[in-house]
Order: sequence, then C-alpha cells, then structure tokens
Amino acid sequence: MLYAAVRPLATIGLKYYFRHIDLANADRIPENAAVILAANHPTTFIEPCILACFLETPLNFMARGDFFKNPIAAKLLNGVHIIPVFRLRDGGFSGLRNNHESFGKAFQVLAQKKTLMILAEGRCIHEKRLRPIRKGTARIALGALDTTDLDEVYIVPVGVNYTYADRLRSDVMINCGTPIKVSVYLKDYQENATPAINDLTEELRKRLSEEVVIIDKIEDEPLVENVLKLYRTEHPQPTGKFLRPSQEQLRGEKRISEAINTLPDHEKQALARDTHDYFSRLERMRIDDPALRGRYRKEQQQTGRIFLSLLPVLLLFIWHLPPVLLVQWLSGTKIKTVEFSGPVRWAGLMVVYLIYILLWLIAALVIGSWWPVAITALGFLSASWIIKFTERTQRWLLGWRAKRQAEHELKYLKKLRAKILEQVSDFWK
Repeated sequence: MLYAAVRPLATIGLKYYFRHIDLANADRIPENAAVILAANHPTTFIEPCILACFLETPLNFMARGDFFKNPIAAKLLNGVHIIPVFRLRDGGFSGLRNNHESFGKAFQVLAQKKTLMILAEGRCIHEKRLRPIRKGTARIALGALDTTDLDEVYIVPVGVNYTYADRLRSDVMINCGTPIKVSVYLKDYQENATPAINDLTEELRKRLSEEVVIIDKIEDEPLVENVLKLYRTEHPQPTGKFLRPSQEQLRGEKRISEAINTLPDHEKQALARDTHDYFSRLERMRIDDPALRGRYRKEQQQTGRIFLSLLPVLLLFIWHLPPVLLVQWLSGTKIKTVEFSGPVRWAGLMVVYLIYILLWLIAALVIGSWWPVAITALGFLSASWIIKFTERTQRWLLGWRAKRQAEHELKYLKKLRAKILEQVSDFWK
C-alpha cells in the first residue's frame, strides 16, 4: 500500500530533479521469473528509487539493518518492500545473526518469482569506478535456488552512472546488462559453496564493469571529467524527452574513460595540462564550453522573451522560496558528502513541498477561502515553467558573457579547444 502511494510522488520528484534519465535494455530483465537486479552504489538511495519508479514490475530491496532500529522507520521501510541486511559494523555479531532471517525473506521474494534489487558493492561511494563486489548477492541467488522449488534465478547487472550526482538537473545513465543464469553455478555450490560463490561474484563483477564508467586512477579524474565536458558539448542530448531507452551517451563516456586509462603517461600529462588551462580560463570568464562553442544561439535570439517573462517568474518563485531555501540550508549545512547531498536534497524537496502544500490547504480551510488553494495550484503548476525559464536564462547569460570576452582571449581559447579536440575526438568514435 505504501509502495503504491509513494511511487507516483517519487516519479514526479525525479522528473523535476533530473534533466534526463537514460534507462536502456530494460527488456533484458526476465519476466515472470526470480530476478536479482545487482546495481553499483554511487548514491545512498536515488538509484533504487529510479528503478522502482520507471520499471513496470514492483521491486523489493535490501538495505542496511541499522536503518531499522527505530520502530517507526522500520514500519515505513517494510511498507516500501525493504528487507534489512546487517553488517558487522552496524550491529556486531548479534546483528549478523539476524541475516539468517533476512536471507530467508529474500529467498521467499525470489520463490514467488518477484524482483529483488541489491546494491552489490555494499558500500556507497560516489566515484567513477567499481568497488569490490560483496558476496551477498551470490549467496542469496544460490541459496534461493538451492532451498526453494525454483528452476532458475537470474542476476541482471545494472550500471548506474551520473553526469553530476550532486547537482540539480543533471543526467542519469542506467543500463541493464546481460543476465547471469545462476543455475550454471548450482552444482559447484552444492559440492563446495565458497568457490562457487566466488566464481559467481567474479562473473557479476565482469558484467557490471561493462555498464559502469570506470576511471582506473584517481589522479586521472579531472582529465576525464574535462574531456567528458567536451564530449557532451559535441554530442548534445535531444531536449524534451525525459525518459529515454538510449545507451548512446553511456557508451560514449565509457569509451572516453577507457581511452584515457590506456593513454601513455606523457600524452596523458600533456592533455591534462591543456584541458586544465582551457577549463580554468573558462571558469575565470564565468562561461562554459557550450557557450564558447556557440551552442546557445537559440537563447541569444530570445532576449525580449526572457525579459518579458522575468517579472512573472520572480513573482511565482516567491511561492517556492520557503521550501527551496529550507532544503538548500539543510543540504548545505548538514550534508557534507556527494553520496548523500543529491539524494537528501531530492527527498527533502519532496517531503518539504508536501508539508508546504498541506499547510496552504489547511490555511484555506481555516480562513474559509479558496484563494490559498488557487495560489497553491498556480505555484505547483508553474514549477516546470520556472525550471525551464531558469535554464534558458542561464544559457542566455553564458552566451552573452562569451560574446563580450576580449577577442584575443577568445581566439586563444578556440585555438586551444581545436588542439584538444584533435587529440580526443578519436576517443569517442
């Protein structure tokens, strides 16, 4: 009941929070079968929410057992199909004993041919690489197949990748890999469990790594991110459609990271110097790469429209100001990590807006007037327009600044950009 009630609200929140979500190859998920979706874990809870909202089949989840210590929280988590799993650091050895019951619940979910989502890395760290895969996914899959009447359990590797996980209106790229048939490992598991679990875990790692953007060395992250910015400028995503079944952007970004991973050190260092020089100069000018590239021509032709819309947008935004400022303050002062900042901001906006709207409706009942209802409806319906106007105005401003830079600076930057593109354009072909 709670799952069905929360899902449409979360869907609306995701559509406002993200610009695009690419969800590719969802048809690889077997139907009417016992399925484990094994995903990487770059944020605390956004990726389970995205899959729960945009996959047709209802999902069950496994999450840290320490979240269930509060009885109210435990009831809510149970209501959205979450099964606790305990780690040694969460509850010591006594907590680990509870995993017997948790694994039993997971087996029951799979025995009913439902879908279970597991964050296979076990630990949430936002970085463009794959952390070691925990053995729990393989244990649950093989255990369910061994102790129930199931003929097959499928593990589907799900790669989750963000352009900027800590920013509003960024993009998410999710791709479902080729399913693993767990029955292939069952005989070995029955003879000697540990090697079979290790083999299945290694196969999951290989298949999941094919769906995740991986930067081998931490020191190469700034270089890769700079080249990705150029790639995104040269391959702008189509606007308008929020949910897309495309893996084109993910494949392009993976090719870039793989190319830089194998680049000789002297070439890598030279490219890093050039890209750092280029983007640091853009930052000082307060413009971005698309602005220098001339991607904002359409917005530059809308000066009159932007100025005419400015006052109505500001007036409408006044209604949104209290919840936005409150969530911004909470996420800015209380949350210090990338892994938590984006999810908490998204969830905070949903909860605070829901309370805010209820307060306006209560005010309408108290004063006996329909005006608070009309204001609330207008404010809520204007959110999409305000977001689009803000993004269009930001692009207009960046284009305006780019045009007003010194000619010699622009000439140098364009020459430097062409030099960099000559080196990196083969990366994404």
